[in-house]
Amino acid sequence: MKYVLRVFDTHGSVQTVRVESDSTTAAAAIARARGWRVVSVRGERAAARMRLRAPAIARGKFNVELFARELAALLAAGVGVVDALRTLASNERREGSAAVYRGLLRRLEEGQSLSAALEQASDVFPPVLVACVKASEQTGGLADSLTRYSRNSAMLHELRGRVVSAAIYPTVLLVVGAVVVIFLLGFVVPRFATLLEHSGRELPLLSQWLIAWGGMVHAHGRELAVAFAVLVLAAAIMLRRPSAREWIADRILALPGVGQYVRVFRQSQFYRTTAMLVDGGIPALRAFDLARGLVGRSDQAALGRALDQVRNGAKISDAFQQVSLADAITYRLLTVAEKTGGLGPVLDRIAAFQEAQVARAIDLISRLIEPAMMIFIGVVIGGIVVLMYMPIFEIASSVQ
Repeated sequence: MKYVLRVFDTHGSVQTVRVESDSTTAAAAIARARGWRVVSVRGERAAARMRLRAPAIARGKFNVELFARELAALLAAGVGVVDALRTLASNERREGSAAVYRGLLRRLEEGQSLSAALEQASDVFPPVLVACVKASEQTGGLADSLTRYSRNSAMLHELRGRVVSAAIYPTVLLVVGAVVVIFLLGFVVPRFATLLEHSGRELPLLSQWLIAWGGMVHAHGRELAVAFAVLVLAAAIMLRRPSAREWIADRILALPGVGQYVRVFRQSQFYRTTAMLVDGGIPALRAFDLARGLVGRSDQAALGRALDQVRNGAKISDAFQQVSLADAITYRLLTVAEKTGGLGPVLDRIAAFQEAQVARAIDLISRLIEPAMMIFIGVVIGGIVVLMYMPIFEIASSVQ
């Protein structure tokens, strides 16, 4: 199998190469044997799928995770910040991303620090990355901080990808079932209705309702299609607004059963990001505050109350338990961190525990919801077919 690698060659330039190998580890080993410094490894098929499914706008979006990983690799190799950014800018083919690099270089040449340059491009670089860079500028571990950020970002994307992947199959089932139902109502049912009108027999009540629905879909199919398109467009526009996304997230969190796991999923991202910030030298309270946006609005308010208690002298474990941000295991781990002083590793363990809990829930829900949806769709489609054929069965029995 072929693998696509982003590497720094012997001259310090960023290159994209393809290597034939059995695994990503073996491909990286081959690249290192040639004297290259490996930045990322990806299967060629996966890379092609990402290019195919990414729309033009998404392809033009600046990849912050890749930026942090490549910049960290250059800095670890002994390249200065300005030279590293120039190297990355010279290898960038997208005009939008190249403009971001030019802006950073211009600010650095004006004498600003890297964190200040990133902060002025707040529409591209998240506050978490800015905080990591600002803390590392004081400690001198910029490469390690950027590596830690890129690793954390990759883990969060992997968890989110797992959730999205689990939702793909039920979504496809729902869409296919809806298309079949619309086809039956708009095309098949009206033709059966024409046949049954000349039978002279009174139809069952449910069959009459089905024929009425089919007639409506057939008569107003174009209007219904336009209304559906407008609804989809309006939903897409609304989802671009943060307030609308937060409202939907609140409604999902209120769902029985599912909302609990969504809350745990968001808290795992919160604890994982906070662990990364604390390990980067950022004070705990500041780290919690920077990662506040990763949890729901109700948890954000609870977190604010907990941080106020901590500022007034309360322990983190007690404050988080009082506002329901820590279950029994999280509370016990936080008390251990308060005794040992190792808050970052403990937060990582909390996040790992919650991610495992979410993974088990995803596996269980996917095993239950897929057959449940198949049964539901089968009952709906089978019910339509039975209601269409019931009058025909009655006519056949009366003839006999």
